[in-house]
Amino acid sequence: MEQTAQETYTSDPISEAARTLFGMTYLFPYQRLVVGNIMEAAAALGAEGAAGNNDDRATTGRQIVILPTGAGKSLCFQLPAMLLEGPTLVIYPILSFMADQERRLAEKNFAPVLLRGGQSAEERTAIFDKLKSGASRFIISNPEVLLTEKILAELPKLGIAHIVIDEAHCVSEWGESFRPSYLEINRIIEASGAPLVTAFTATASALVLEKIERFIFGSAGAHRIIGNPDRSNISYAARGCVLRDLAVRDLISISEKPAIVFCSSRPGTEKLARYLRNSLGSSEVRFYHAGLERAEKTAVEKWFFSSADGILVATCAYGMGVDKPNIRTVIHRDCPPSVEAYLQESGRAGRDGGFSRAWLLWGPDDEAAARRAKTDSDRKRLEELFAFARNTMNCRRETLLHMLNYEGESTKPESECCDVCTGTSRALLREQTALTEFFRQNKRALKLNEAAVVLARNGHIGWSADEARCAITHFIDTGILHQHRHFPWKDTITIRSVKREKPGTGRS
Repeated sequence: MEQTAQETYTSDPISEAARTLFGMTYLFPYQRLVVGNIMEAAAALGAEGAAGNNDDRATTGRQIVILPTGAGKSLCFQLPAMLLEGPTLVIYPILSFMADQERRLAEKNFAPVLLRGGQSAEERTAIFDKLKSGASRFIISNPEVLLTEKILAELPKLGIAHIVIDEAHCVSEWGESFRPSYLEINRIIEASGAPLVTAFTATASALVLEKIERFIFGSAGAHRIIGNPDRSNISYAARGCVLRDLAVRDLISISEKPAIVFCSSRPGTEKLARYLRNSLGSSEVRFYHAGLERAEKTAVEKWFFSSADGILVATCAYGMGVDKPNIRTVIHRDCPPSVEAYLQESGRAGRDGGFSRAWLLWGPDDEAAARRAKTDSDRKRLEELFAFARNTMNCRRETLLHMLNYEGESTKPESECCDVCTGTSRALLREQTALTEFFRQNKRALKLNEAAVVLARNGHIGWSADEARCAITHFIDTGILHQHRHFPWKDTITIRSVKREKPGTGRS
């Protein structure tokens, strides 16, 4: 059963707890609804004596909550945790997110405990004693640790009242590939005996919702609370390119900061950060990925949080749980694995409600990535997002909502909704216009290396010889350009029949 904000639950105790414990005088309707559902389910199960009745627990107190980034979902489980009898177990996908949440809860004097790999028997004993004594209300962990036999055996002794699965879309995106533990979360729930279970995510299509329900809640299912995923303060745009690093550089140079650039690999973040530092002549560029030491991550997090014009190049390890409110620009150098991942990561922008931009780069590499996908489901998700990026006919905001099967209306801003609505979208790869104009003016006059050197000398275009060579080679391989094989024009380059855009430099 789905619920909407119109079914708002009103509770003075909840408002009072929000004010006294969190200093909040107002709860958003969806926050009140989610918290109210948790507390009502706890009261109902307690009144019915359902703590030992598996059948009742299977049908009460289960919910999937889809709230857009910035809607305050953390409060939806932190507030009930301070009111419920037993501790709340929060399952996170990545260690950096776990550590960040531990720090934030500790700052509020909520005394969380962190269950992670590598802890000694003495450390674990101290943690369990703290929970059993009631000194802590929060357990923070990940699926892999919780599924170890010793932890599974200990869970039913802790009296866990509520299990929270944050970033629940990871069940679908990761569970069937490199994180099989996500497909066994139901074992953790059953072992703990927790009467209340809530799965949170910012975005979920019908397919992802089905997998969340199947792998977390089993055949009993769960209530669904679905908020409007539309972020009306974010303007969406896409650009096709061969030279992705160069495209990022050009976008960053004209974009408002702070900015995040998402890459698909750890080496990619480091390489791009060095490129941007050198090409932009800025020291305010750093990288972040899961392979960094904890001290390195903390240093980068503190720097970026306080920076007014920083540029952070990161993998998805930074995207989840980021609380920096004033990020103005998010650029995806690489196409993310799904629309859910794209909206979750682009949603890092504008959490303060201010106008922000999200750029998605696409190109030949995306087609190759789709062909390499391990499963048909992964391939389909990549192809769907790739098609979204290449689309220049339909509003991107409405297309994203359609991809999520959201049936409500989008909240279109009056201006700069997306590049399609403003008439600035482009169907061609960004380098194509510059190269076709160049070879139109230099028909059968230059060979590959000669053309690359000449283009590199053109400061207005801003390419290196290697970058120019790479772009020219791509358009030769795809038939846009033609390299003659025979005398008298052997190895020189000319244009084949191409679609033409307005003359330009190829820069964004």
